[in-house]
Amino acid sequence: MQGKNKLKIILSKKMGFCFGVKKSVNLAKNALKARRDNLYMLGSIINNPQVIEYFTKEGIKIADNLDEVPEKSTVITRAHGISPTMLKQAYRKKLSVVDTTCPYVKKVQKIVRNLREKNYFIVIYGDKKHPEILSLLDTVKSNALVINSISELEKITTKEKICFISQTTKNIYDFYKLSSALLNKAEELRIFNTICKSTVERQKSALELAKEVDVMLVIGGKKSANTTRLAEIGKNQGVKTYHIETKNQIKYKWFHPEDKVGITSGASTPDWVTNEVIDKLKEWYG
Repeated sequence: MQGKNKLKIILSKKMGFCFGVKKSVNLAKNALKARRDNLYMLGSIINNPQVIEYFTKEGIKIADNLDEVPEKSTVITRAHGISPTMLKQAYRKKLSVVDTTCPYVKKVQKIVRNLREKNYFIVIYGDKKHPEILSLLDTVKSNALVINSISELEKITTKEKICFISQTTKNIYDFYKLSSALLNKAEELRIFNTICKSTVERQKSALELAKEVDVMLVIGGKKSANTTRLAEIGKNQGVKTYHIETKNQIKYKWFHPEDKVGITSGASTPDWVTNEVIDKLKEWYG
């Protein structure tokens, strides 16, 4: 026990596993139960190191690409989606595919395919190297642009038809701004708010939380896009914000005994990881 005073810990109203992540993780667990040999995961199913550690300990091998997967094996896709090219390659190798793609991501893929066939120029608000975006770009093949800021948007020349969508885990408030800035870029503009409901709920809840606390802890994988957004919201509100993955990354000096500490977690963060952080704070401050 390092201190006598109690912190006031306030939990975000919306945090932890979302519907899509739960579904993806459960599909992978079912694959484990059905077949424990020759089971591969094509990259990290979700961006949380503790979840990936669990699956590797259970015997699943992580493959960076399909060249590393032997024929007739079983391969588990990422929740972020698998590109059409990669899916065809998997079937050519006679692999059994466990498709854990999030339903919201599949919805975005369907929108992009339909609008691309109707000759819309596709503008995507997203992180260029994110697996969800890479699979989308493979879906449209060409005539698309990924942007992450208004300055990048300004490079777009006027088009006849533009379709604007978003990576499912981006910041909803920035999406609104970019949508407005696109209005003079096309004769016809179709905007699809493809940021998933769970992401929006977590962002709004994090914003509310940031307004009433002195310190925010955002728990989740450092590579998790949706978790990173939550940390950005806290920092943008001027709150002392720390993005951590586990209880071992917390530092005692971050807090004062009279602080109100807000805790939220990304959509790919297991409850047990968050509970360990809470328990450590209680251990320090009683």
